[in-house]
Amino acid sequence: MATKTAPKLSIRLASNLVTGRFELDKPLAEGLGAPAGAGWWFGDAEAAKASPLAQKLMAVETVSGVKLSGSTVSVTRDSYEDWHLVAKTLAAVLSDFAASGKPAVNPGTPSNLPSAEKIREIVEQVLETEVNPAVASHGGEIRLVDVKGTNVYVQLLGGCHGCASSTVTLKQGVERSLRDAVPQIDDIIDVTDHATGENPYHKG
Repeated sequence: MATKTAPKLSIRLASNLVTGRFELDKPLAEGLGAPAGAGWWFGDAEAAKASPLAQKLMAVETVSGVKLSGSTVSVTRDSYEDWHLVAKTLAAVLSDFAASGKPAVNPGTPSNLPSAEKIREIVEQVLETEVNPAVASHGGEIRLVDVKGTNVYVQLLGGCHGCASSTVTLKQGVERSLRDAVPQIDDIIDVTDHATGENPYHKG
């Protein structure tokens, strides 16, 4: 009897440092009859009941959310610490699950990832009502440039443009607010050319 080989895995951390992405060697929806581009987000144990794989991953300490999309498994934790240890545990779970032959998601489970249009709508609302009123006191503004898939591109303007604290502003303020509103977001990417600001900090 032939034995199944473990899947090839690679991992990288998202910009928020609490989400790790594991790339598998085949689509997660393979054999499920799901439409192209289907993806699933499981933000708690109850939701994870629709996915045998998400249930296994959510059982790992500090894991708070699992996203399955294409051949990518994104795991969000409550902490950014000890990723080197947790990643090994998660990789072992993924390898064991792949060897089991079980489907990652129960057949018939509808895709629940928000569209780029929906993400844009929510992000613009959060920027307008929460983020920009907060940074306005420093003469700053955060503008949404684009949404591609579940990646969000922003530009820092005014007092935030070229400011040495802009990275902290983006990581601790903007990212937290946007991810609270749309936890399915992958990367939040700053496309600002900070070298051209009033107080550029990337100049040599």
